[in-house]
Amino acid sequence: MAMHLANAISYITDEEKTQDGSLVGSHNCNVDTVLQEMLATKRKFGKMDKRQGYHFIISFKKQEVRPETAMEITQKFVERYFGDDFQCLYATHDNTEHVHSHILFNSVSWRTGKKYRYEKGDWAKEIQPIVNELCKEYGLSIQDIEVGTEEKSLKKWDKTKQGTCKWDHQISLDVEDSISFANSYENFLKLMELKGYEVEQRNGESFLKPMGEKRFIRLTDISGYYTKEAIESQIEKGIRHEVKRSGNRTPRIIGCRKNYRRYIPPTSYQKAFLAKMYRTGQLKRKPYSQMWRYKAEAAKFEKLQSQYLYLCRHSIRSAEELEKRKKNLAIRMDDLDEARHQIYKRRYPHKPALALLKIIEENGIRASYYKQGSTFYAPNYEKWKEAAEILIQKGYTINQISEMKESFQAELASVAKAKRELKKEENLIGGILSGRSRAQVMEITVPEINTPHKAKENIKETDSIRKAISAGKGGDAEKTGSVQTEMPAHNGKKQPEQAR
Repeated sequence: MAMHLANAISYITDEEKTQDGSLVGSHNCNVDTVLQEMLATKRKFGKMDKRQGYHFIISFKKQEVRPETAMEITQKFVERYFGDDFQCLYATHDNTEHVHSHILFNSVSWRTGKKYRYEKGDWAKEIQPIVNELCKEYGLSIQDIEVGTEEKSLKKWDKTKQGTCKWDHQISLDVEDSISFANSYENFLKLMELKGYEVEQRNGESFLKPMGEKRFIRLTDISGYYTKEAIESQIEKGIRHEVKRSGNRTPRIIGCRKNYRRYIPPTSYQKAFLAKMYRTGQLKRKPYSQMWRYKAEAAKFEKLQSQYLYLCRHSIRSAEELEKRKKNLAIRMDDLDEARHQIYKRRYPHKPALALLKIIEENGIRASYYKQGSTFYAPNYEKWKEAAEILIQKGYTINQISEMKESFQAELASVAKAKRELKKEENLIGGILSGRSRAQVMEITVPEINTPHKAKENIKETDSIRKAISAGKGGDAEKTGSVQTEMPAHNGKKQPEQAR
């Protein structure tokens, strides 16, 4: 678990890149014990899994800034952006033509125990403006900052009815396939268009948008091998890079086959002939995956299926019953709000003691370092000692108030979980009743236990609904924007009307 953080720290603090360690600094921690402090924070709050840390890189333009100045800018950025929340290690590297700074920080706040969350738009709203302001102070042009994570490669999944797909890997396969058949960079882009991608070129860079997606992806974000110069070099030399899913995967034997034929690679003449057939249209290659063609239909089917199963599960036969159930959900939501209010009310008299416990927890780790002989943390030790003494004077012990805090948190978490479940059910009902839903509310007869022939009839009706949904395009369901089925009459009664 700590391997990724340790590797990142070792890379950032490399003496050959940081003038023998003179261009290394830290924030809210000590340079020499940064790994131990970060891990101690994770253990304290019980957050040892998932993302271990984040890695920012600030790149400066060639020969525009001295390493010492870059170090000052990096230090100011860290102080302004992270404040007193996260433990950071930063360093400036001057071993390349472009001076750049690395910032590694713990994913868990040593003060609050909360995890850092990088939300969409944070770069433009919060991070880049600080960098721009600092660059203006030093008379520099605006620099770029890159954001990453220090952990195992995160998988980007896209859930559909047909399974999961890692889009970056799929795009890499198509790019490598097109490179192997292209005779120029323009021809390569044309081949990508034939595979179903939209292609744009901005400021000398190429962007791809897979079929069915809303946004373009910069080609160099997929791999560093996909710059225009690198692709042209690959085309000229006939190189095809192997696409790797992850550098940390454990090798394993998938299968073994005996008596296989020896592979004889095609000759250069055969390769040229196949390439010519492909360019002239005589030989067509399909994309490796057609999944994005069915993405919308699969999502639509899953939505309709969940709505239909909900109606069956709760024996709902009309829109009036749905409305009644929705009102009951609203009453239960009010009850949960009242329960939460009562928890806050019971917690209120202990609020000063909980505030002291927060100070003790924030400074506990650093106070322990002071006890071990590190005078750097003397102020933290004084805060910890003062808060502990006041807490004892109020008649509490640290263990007692900690148990009380955990009890309140557990109760609030239970209420929040129940509210999420009710909200999910409320959204499902709203989707069924909404006029924007593709599915209309049907009168559904739930099969009785003692009437197997009725159960068979309902199973047939379920199959007919699924067939109507899977038909997708070209039918009355597509024209009217809804799925309509006729339910069989039972016991000689009149066919139930459709509830809207």
